[in-house]
Amino acid sequence: MGELATTVSRLLLVVVVLTGTAGVAAAQSTQAGGSVVVGAGETTGDLRAAGGTVIVRGTVDGDLRGYAGTVVVEESGVVTGDLQASAGSVVVRGTVESDLEGAAGSVTVAPGGVVGGDVSVAAADLVVAGTVEGNVKAAVQRIELAETASVGGSVAYSSDAEFVRADGATVGGQVSAVDNLSVDAGFGNFADGPLGLVFGVYGILATLALGAVLLVVVPEFSESVVTEVREHTLRSGGVGLLGLIGIPIALVLVAITVVGAPIALLGLMAFGLVIFTSAALAEYAAGAWVLSYTSVDSRWAALAVGVVGVGILSLIPVVGNLINVVVFLFGFGAVLALLYRRYGRYRARASGPTARY
Repeated sequence: MGELATTVSRLLLVVVVLTGTAGVAAAQSTQAGGSVVVGAGETTGDLRAAGGTVIVRGTVDGDLRGYAGTVVVEESGVVTGDLQASAGSVVVRGTVESDLEGAAGSVTVAPGGVVGGDVSVAAADLVVAGTVEGNVKAAVQRIELAETASVGGSVAYSSDAEFVRADGATVGGQVSAVDNLSVDAGFGNFADGPLGLVFGVYGILATLALGAVLLVVVPEFSESVVTEVREHTLRSGGVGLLGLIGIPIALVLVAITVVGAPIALLGLMAFGLVIFTSAALAEYAAGAWVLSYTSVDSRWAALAVGVVGVGILSLIPVVGNLINVVVFLFGFGAVLALLYRRYGRYRARASGPTARY
């Protein structure tokens, strides 16, 4: 197995182990983990959930706030209050009795899905193929009303968005394109109050655990990230920014091809893997940079300083979010650059003297 494949397989093993042990049962109203599931036949009250996936197959008797890669209300799922989500994708196949508010890459009200109130989203794509009893307000790049779509109120969407309305789609009110449309999802701050402390501590501990496993499983790669960030700081940040924007766009373009969906799905999984590991490695690199100005030479101390330091700094209003983003971009860009170079070396070996034709 090549150097690149070895590194990726080890990183994947780390993620599988950690997310497998991080899942939290859906019996509480505040949950976090690799996946948060309200099982079929289960009922919970107001639910705030953060994880890789948030899936509702049972009943959330109240509001659901989901912060995840994917938030799904399955066919058997019911949310009696509002569904408010910040996610890569939001899919409603079941019932949301009140409003749906989302900031996401894509939002879908699937055939058979029902939203009893309004739909207000800021997203790349919005697809309505089910029933929305209220209004639709969409600050999007693309909006589609499928032939099975039924909107009881009006539809307002960004004037520069691609609008697709299939024959059979029904809208009770007006359909209008609005210049400079903005959507206030009204989530509030997930980290407000005591809940913020709970999730802040959880985030620090989870990142420390992931970082520790990475230092053991892929020590050479982890150190290479530190070196890459230190020696090519601006380049790492630039690569990180380009990757964060360009990779999802590329995956969408691949997904719309005839045979591209499976490839795009694998690409999305790989992208999530890199994002997941880059966050911990970025904070490790930040800690190593801080300790480079001291006499302390310990990778474990660097991990602790980086993770705890970034966690504390992130509490600073506005500036904290900026620090988080900048640190992540440096680490993400370094990881992408290292993986690309290892892929290049693998290709060079594969096309070496034994591959002359």
